[in-house]
Order: sequence, then structure tokens, then C-alpha cells
Amino acid sequence: MTLNAEQALIGALMINPAAVKDCGDLRADMFTDELNGRLYLEYVRAYEFGYTANPVTFASNLPDIPKGELMNRLGDYMDASITSAAAGQYARAIIAAYKVREASRVINAVTFQPGGIERQIGQVVNDLEAVRGSERTSAKSLAQIVDAVSPGYFTDQERPRLYTGFPKLDECLGGMEGGDVVVIGARPAVGKSALVTQIIMNMGKAGKRVLLYNLEMAETQVYERMVSRLSGIHLSRVRRGKSFLGDEKDRFTAANEGLKKLDVWISSGAKTVSEIRSECRNMGADCIIIDYLQLVRADRHYSNRSSEVGDISKSIKALAMELNCPVIVLSQLNRLSEGRPEREPAMFELRESGDIEQDASVIILLWNCSETDRSRKGLKIEKNRQGERGKMQLEFVGDSMSFRELETEDNDFHNTTRRATPFD
Repeated sequence: MTLNAEQALIGALMINPAAVKDCGDLRADMFTDELNGRLYLEYVRAYEFGYTANPVTFASNLPDIPKGELMNRLGDYMDASITSAAAGQYARAIIAAYKVREASRVINAVTFQPGGIERQIGQVVNDLEAVRGSERTSAKSLAQIVDAVSPGYFTDQERPRLYTGFPKLDECLGGMEGGDVVVIGARPAVGKSALVTQIIMNMGKAGKRVLLYNLEMAETQVYERMVSRLSGIHLSRVRRGKSFLGDEKDRFTAANEGLKKLDVWISSGAKTVSEIRSECRNMGADCIIIDYLQLVRADRHYSNRSSEVGDISKSIKALAMELNCPVIVLSQLNRLSEGRPEREPAMFELRESGDIEQDASVIILLWNCSETDRSRKGLKIEKNRQGERGKMQLEFVGDSMSFRELETEDNDFHNTTRRATPFD
């Protein structure tokens, strides 16, 4: 019965994809068939991001499913539903069957003992309440956590972490994990947006899905930086060139084809954290990037800006935990470091709120090492809860808006003899 409802629902959505709005609290993990759940999630993502879900997008977004099998299943599902009007009814049937399975699992998983009966009953009641509200049980016993995660330690199997593509930086960070909030702070025009654009492209090339909430620049400006970096064509040529010179056409075309292959999504314009959460909760992102924190709008009014930014910071941390996804947030710094000879900033200079320091898992600061040579950038990991702190130099190549790590001895930022470590 449940499988028939799942098939009928997918068939109904094939007739009218907008009927996904009638599915209420239905989630992909409530389906008994994994493919059915993944197809439903594709319809949810398409509805929320404003594109059309169809067999072509399914084949593109579900590359691990053989195309013949996928087309056969979709044909069967179309036959299973004659109208989209019953989508809500099918969804309620799937939710009800999910609750039956979950309630049975909760009850059958407990062997009641006289010594702890009160505690056991309380736990079962809490779990059943969560099932009734179609929620995921958030609390887990330490024994459950040990059983779930301990097999991943002290093995040659790589634990799931996300990397920036900067070797020395990644070595210090040890990779990013779900729930991490990484703050990159810098003064205006130092290059934090260019740095994060390069990180996005590195992640995209590694096959990761990245969502960029670009609150400062237009989409075309982000595109220009990406295509300049990938093609090697000077940014000013990309922006103002009237015709191609030499091999620019081939490089430009190849760069555009490369960008199309990246699973990168860009959302521009002012947003609240609630709006960001609503947009990306079903996107299955490997990383969310917000450029930048001081441009995020608050969900409610505050009497002072510091309290407002503090609440935004805490909401971003809650978002990272809820979605189990690393969030990289760019932040402005105040002017204090500009009065120092070495111009090296400190963590407390994050603009407008000390809550950012407290909520961040990692704080990275970027600055110009020299007033006269803007190509030399200092980068330091000022805070790192799960790894090492460190300091390094970067060389900024303005023509392509890209960075390269530099090899220096003993972190000597005044050493003019340097060797670039290139990376893609």
C-alpha cells in the first residue's frame, strides 16, 4: 500500500510539479523506496528554486541511477496516477505509514527493566511524541553515538570532510565538518570575496554542491571573476572586451563549459537567515557560503546593531547545526589594525559584535602585508576549535582575481624572497 502511494505521488508530481506544495510535512526520508524519496526531493528543490523538474533534470541530478532504469520507473509512476489533485492524499498516506514504522521501531527497540523503568518510559514517550509531530528525534544516547561514529576512527577510510583547496590552509584546518561556522574577516577591498570565490571553484571541481548567498555583488560580477580565473583572461578584458584577441575565444568557451559542470548555486540580494534556511534546507548542500554577515537582514527589530548582528550570528550557527553542513561567512573588520605598522588584524576586530567570535568554529583573518605591495596578503587562523592555528602568506594575482600560497621560512612576513605554490 505504501509503495503504491509513493508511486502514485511521483506520478502526480510528473503531471503537475507544483502539487508538491500540497504535500505538507512529507520528507524524503519518509519513503520506503530510496529512489522515490530522491525523486520527491528533486521536485521539492525545483519548486523552491524556480526551475522545472523533469526526466532530463532527473538524469542529470541522479547520475548514479542507470538511465534505462530511471526512465522505466518514471513510466510506471505516470501510469500509477491519473490526476495531480490527489497529491496531498498520497503524501498523507506516506506520512502515516512512516509513523507506523517509526512508532514500531521505538517500542521494539526497548527492553524494559525494573531498575530504570521510569527513565525508559520517559524516553519512549519523548520519541513517540517526536514521531507524532513528524519530527526527527534530536536526542541520542551516548551508546547510540558510540555505535554510529566509532567505526570511522583509526582506519584508513577517509572521514567525510570538506576542503578549501588551499593545501597549507587545509592542513591546519583538518577539513571542515557539518555544523562548522568558518568566519573569514578582512577590511574592505583586501580580497575576501575573491578568496571565497576561489574556494567555491575548488569545491565545485571536487564535485561538491555549494550554495553562495551573494549579498554584495551582482550575479554577473561573480560570474566574471569565475570565468576570468578559469580562462586566464584578464578580468578587465572579460568585463570590457569588445572582441576576442588571439586564443581568447577558445579559452572563454572552455571556461564557460567548465563552469556549467560545477554544482554551484548562487542567490543574490538581501536575505534573512530564515529565508536562507527556507531556500537551502532541501538542497543537500555540501557547503553554504554567505558574503557577507553584516549584509544579512535580521528577522526582527533590535534596539542596537550589536544585538542584531549577534542574533544573526547565532542563527547562522543554528543553521549549520540543523543542516549538518559547514557554513562559511565573510565578515568586515573595524579600522583598528590600520593603525599598526604591521597591519595584522586580531579576532576582536570583527565588526559590530563579539558574538561572532563566540559562535564561530574557525576564524580566518586576511590582510595586506604591505601598503605598497597589495599582491602580498597575510592569512592567519586565529581560532580553530578542532585543529591547529597557523599563519601563512598568499600572493594575489589581480589579473585573474586568484590567490596562490607562498613558501616562506618561519612565517617571516617581511621576507621578500618567496616562492609561490600554485594550485587549482
